[in-house]
Formats: sequence, C-alpha cells, structure tokens
Amino acid sequence: MTRSRTVVLGSALIVGAGALVALGAIYLDPARAAVGPLPPQALSLPAGTRFVMGLDVKRFVASPFYTRYSSAAGASARPQAFAELEEKTGLNPERDIDQVYVAGGQVPSGPRGADGLVVVTGRFDRYKVARAIETERKGVTSKTVQGITVYLFNEDRSGRGTGAVAFLDDSTIVLGAQSAVEQTVAARARGDVPLRSNTMLLGLIEGVKPGSTFWMVGDQTLLANLPKTIPAPGGPGSSQSLELPALKSLVVTGDLDPQVSLDLTGDTADEAAAKNLADVVRGLVALASLQANQKPELKQLASAVSVSTEATRVHVAARFPYELLDSIQPRSAPASASQPSSTP
Repeated sequence: MTRSRTVVLGSALIVGAGALVALGAIYLDPARAAVGPLPPQALSLPAGTRFVMGLDVKRFVASPFYTRYSSAAGASARPQAFAELEEKTGLNPERDIDQVYVAGGQVPSGPRGADGLVVVTGRFDRYKVARAIETERKGVTSKTVQGITVYLFNEDRSGRGTGAVAFLDDSTIVLGAQSAVEQTVAARARGDVPLRSNTMLLGLIEGVKPGSTFWMVGDQTLLANLPKTIPAPGGPGSSQSLELPALKSLVVTGDLDPQVSLDLTGDTADEAAAKNLADVVRGLVALASLQANQKPELKQLASAVSVSTEATRVHVAARFPYELLDSIQPRSAPASASQPSSTP
C-alpha cells in the first residue's frame, strides 16, 4: 500500500470514528436517555412535577378488561385523556396512540389545574394532525414558541382557562394548560431536561415494574393532600377514627392480563409507621371478609389482597380474576322493569 493510500485510509477511519462519537453523544447522552418507562421527550416536563402516570395504550386496548367492560359501559369507561385528545386533535387514541403520560404539580388551581400536562406518543401523520387542528377545530389560534407552533383552545366558558397543544417531535404531542405546555415546548427546543433535576421523582419512576400496563408515582408533596384519618370499623354510629401514617412516596403498577393485578408500595417515615399502616390495611381487608355472610363474593375479594412490610415500606399486592370482578358487578335491571308499558 502506498503512503498516499495509507494517509487517505487513516483519515477516513478518523472521520468515521469522529462521526460515531458525535452520534453517540447525541443519542446515548444520559441526560437524553429514557428513565424507566418514561421516554426522553417527557424529560422536558417541569422540574416541579409531583406525580407522573403512564398508560400503555396498546396493552390496555388489547386487555380482557377493555374488551369486557369498555364496550358495555360506552364512553364513560374511556380515560378522560383519550376524550380530550380526540376532541382537540382528531386522533383516535385506541388506533393511533402507543403511550399516554399524565403529569402535574401538587395542588390543582381551578377545575382543570394550572400545570396539568398530557404527553402522548404514537404513530400518526404530523402534517395531517396539524391541518386537522387548524381547519376542523373551531376557535383555535396559534403562536410560536422557540420556533414551535403551539395551538391554543379558548376554554373560558367551562372555567378552565386556555388549553394548548403542541408537537415535541413527529411522534410526540403535549397538551394541557397553556403556560405548562409553553414551558415544556421551550425546554424541548433548547435541549433542556428540567425533570432530570427532580431526582426523587425519577428514582421512583426507575422503580416501576417493566412492562406494566399502567403505573403512577407521586412524592410526599402530592401525598400531603391525602386524608390523615379514616372512620374506624364499627358502623355509621362509631365516632372513632384511625390515624393514617404519612407517606413519603407512592408507587403503583398494574396489569390487566390474564387478571387485574395491582401492586402498591408506600414509603413511610420509619419502620413503626410502616407496621402501623400495614395493620390498618389488613384491618380493612378483614372487615371486608366479615361481610362475606351477606355477600359471599367479598370473601374471595378479601383473599385476593396481601399486605407486607420491608423496613419503612408497605407493599400491597392485589390479584383479581375477571370472574371475581364479574360477580361483584351491579346487576342491570330488566328492561321491562325500567320502561313503562305501551299498552293502555
């Protein structure tokens, strides 16, 4: 090999290596990597986020739960995020969406909440969706934030302020309150990942069971709004109440196939608080068992729940077969009993 060819080959190798390093910096940068089930795009959410919920739409729609109950209940069984997304974008969530994430801060301000956000990922034509928003939705205006179009929906008549929708990329849409959407869009355009600074919340998200159909995590700021006491067993006339230990965090995961499975993990201040909370939950389960004389199905319902503790954490696991859920569904009244007779 001549000297000139060696130089050319060496230069090509150096350029190729440099390109690989550059691509690695873009796509493998830890700051831009997914965190548990949360995609990189969602890391543009505000740092002050206090809870995040996720739903695997494809798993949900394919589950026995959806096929059994959604068709019977109609629109009432549909997640609210589905209805809002379809109303604003024309997308059919069951067909077009892969994942839905709902996030927000501590205390909602007003009926809708000042900082609530919904992030959806899916497979759709960005141009067609944008055109549908612009031409088929009444009262829509738009503005540009960091070079990205944000569509505004005036919702004052319902008392919810101004809602907004924007694309974070070709497969990701964010919608919610205008200020929160604009904040997220601006962060995404700058390449910022504000949620990375919320280490506690990200730590909870990393602990979500992989492959869960739905999940939720929340920190103690959000959980501070939960009730501090609940009525003690003993009937309506009882004046006693049970004090609930404060939770520092909560992680909920669930699956819907082949049965409804729920796993809840609450972190308390110390081991004594964890034991106290576990005893309260066990007491409520035992109370349900006592009702089995009047409602035999409750005996199986109570046995489907188990409670355990690990240091400062309380674990609640529930496994509900669909046959059990069917048995406790309210019976529909016969049509003849609910409709007046047409004969005189």
